[in-house]
Amino acid sequence: MSSVVLSVNAEFQNPSIVDEAGYLMQSELSSLSKDLDKVREKYNFEVAIYTESDMTSSTAEASADDIYDYKGYGAGENDDGILLYICADTREYHFTTHGKGLEYFNSNGLAYLESEVLPYLSENDYYEAFEEYIETTDELLQMAKDGKPYNEKQYSMKYLFGVIIVCLIAPLLIAFWMMQKKLKKMKTAVENDYAANYMKQGSLKINTSKDLFLYSRITKTEKPKSNSGTHTSSSGRTHGGRGGSF
Repeated sequence: MSSVVLSVNAEFQNPSIVDEAGYLMQSELSSLSKDLDKVREKYNFEVAIYTESDMTSSTAEASADDIYDYKGYGAGENDDGILLYICADTREYHFTTHGKGLEYFNSNGLAYLESEVLPYLSENDYYEAFEEYIETTDELLQMAKDGKPYNEKQYSMKYLFGVIIVCLIAPLLIAFWMMQKKLKKMKTAVENDYAANYMKQGSLKINTSKDLFLYSRITKTEKPKSNSGTHTSSSGRTHGGRGGSF
């Protein structure tokens, strides 16, 4: 195991992978770095991995943001990109995004990326985790390039299951409604909902009357909550992100 310091593409200030925690063999480092460099060059977009043994800042989020900001990560005028940060000591990870990364890797996209990478991190299979990170970021960047940033409905099994259920149930509901409509036409008796029609006129006398309060209905509207998921780093820049423990 060794810390990575590989050649850097002229358009990017830093290597695509910095492995100070020493998770990878040199051969693994070289292979993954080549794959990640291809993604960066393909989209002219920063996609990086940074691991360390001890946390740089007070939290994983702050560490990821500070590394991204102060070490000069990012592509283009707005320093667009995403970085996967991992701390070996606390076993924490964090995806930090900046610039167009906030749009390309929105909250749904980050949740999807996390679901692909986290299982391998939990098993300490860092090579596979990083490989999945590279493949998934490539997938999400291609979607953004095509003008269709990730939407959870495109991959949600619950959504697909819901569509199938609706397609199956809707015809049954329509058939039931049509049958009820025909049955009503077949009835010769007509319902009478008013008791007055069954009483002799003048036979009912009311001496007293009261107004009784029976019930009330309260309607509540939930106050809209911000779902931007953005925050300001110590450098004063806006970042998106998602993280946790593994």
